[in-house]
Amino acid sequence: MKDIKRIIIPVDDTEESKEAVKRGAFLAKLLGVEAKIISVNDTHQFISSVVLEEKLKKEAEQFLERFKKLGEEFGVKLETQLITGNPAEEIVKFANEGDLIIIAHHETTKGLDKVMGKSVSRDVVSNAPCSVLVIKSK
Repeated sequence: MKDIKRIIIPVDDTEESKEAVKRGAFLAKLLGVEAKIISVNDTHQFISSVVLEEKLKKEAEQFLERFKKLGEEFGVKLETQLITGNPAEEIVKFANEGDLIIIAHHETTKGLDKVMGKSVSRDVVSNAPCSVLVIKSK
């Protein structure tokens, strides 16, 4: 078994992601490894708009800061990073072989993804270069 060197926690502004952050912070403390929260602004869904992109960026920065504080409750310093692009693709690109991805699975998907049966967590599990722990919603 390969050692885990870093935990990556991809999030959006949901309760399921909050639970993934809690579990990721707990495991990071337990294993003594660094953990990083990332969020991917999926702007390809929208017509390119600087105003919209800035709004999404500001909202993401706010929930990333809230999630970062959750890590402090566990005594873990969580780094954050905001990325732009297709969520599943960017999460997979961000991960390395020695990582563990902890990702929430949402029972409900939105828009075209729902019609096409797509799921970010499913795509990450299928393509990640490392182990993935999926946190199911209740």
